[in-house]
Amino acid sequence: MNGVDYKEEIIQSRKGCLGSSDGALLAQIVKLGGIPKSAYRRMAEVKGLVEPKQVNTAAMRAGDEIEMAIFNHLKSVDSRWESNVRWESEIYSTKNCKLIAHPDLVRIDEETKTIYITEVKTTRYSFEETRYRYANQLYIELLIGNEIAARRGKDWKVKLSLCVYSTDGLNISDEGVGEFNPERIIIKQVKLGKMFDIRVAMLFVDEFLDTFTEYYDEEIVEAQYLPDNVRAQFEVIATTLREIKAREAEVNEFKEKLYEFLTARGVKKISCDGFSFTVVPPSKSVQFDGKRFIDDLRRDHPRKAHKIEEVYRKESEKKGYVKITVKEEETN
Repeated sequence: MNGVDYKEEIIQSRKGCLGSSDGALLAQIVKLGGIPKSAYRRMAEVKGLVEPKQVNTAAMRAGDEIEMAIFNHLKSVDSRWESNVRWESEIYSTKNCKLIAHPDLVRIDEETKTIYITEVKTTRYSFEETRYRYANQLYIELLIGNEIAARRGKDWKVKLSLCVYSTDGLNISDEGVGEFNPERIIIKQVKLGKMFDIRVAMLFVDEFLDTFTEYYDEEIVEAQYLPDNVRAQFEVIATTLREIKAREAEVNEFKEKLYEFLTARGVKKISCDGFSFTVVPPSKSVQFDGKRFIDDLRRDHPRKAHKIEEVYRKESEKKGYVKITVKEEETN
């Protein structure tokens, strides 16, 4: 499948199907023993309750550009290469949801009885971290690839590869990633053992979809449709918050001027019965940059980073609340 037509087919296949790009979700379903609420929107797409989301970022367009450049190069060398073929599993598909895959590059070699699958990723991450991040997707492509190979005969086999095009140091924009540079490519064969039970995941999905009949995206209610007394209360609160914001700005401005005044005269504190003002001199604090540490570890040792995050993961309950955003009033 060539050109841009395959993109529309992939988007439409989100209805009624889960694909290899849903691999991380399917792995999570097995781990949790059910469908997480964060996946309800995706389940609604599968059931046809909502239209599939269409995301089109500069990074995605750059990835498509590189993928097609690699495909065209391979195609010029060997015409058997195909792009984004659709594979459908007969083993793991259920009545409510099919399991499919759209491998980036596929070559079927009748002589060696081998199906070659190559997944292309355009990313700033190293090969090892990319392999780790997309392992679930690669796993599903391998499973369905093995199924396709078995249909051709018992002597057929599958060879799975990951192709990483490094964007390290490149500025990805709407204009793309610049001139295609083959030296940025790293391609290696990938071997995977059993990662999770895909049959269990698909059965959970099938059972969930049986009774999943309604889904509503988050709605924005226009204030004009609220009852008059409720809208009036909202307006009072908004006005109060604007006043608080104005007072805070006034206090901060006063504090800055007072700091300059007191430090210029060597005064450290002004105190009386009702209030006190204390000068706090500049200081430095040294802290362990945990985020930077784990980011570097993810880049260089993704498996080790994952184990550390699992061991020291901390979960806490957060109470729901209403976030109030006050818009500035227009002035003539």
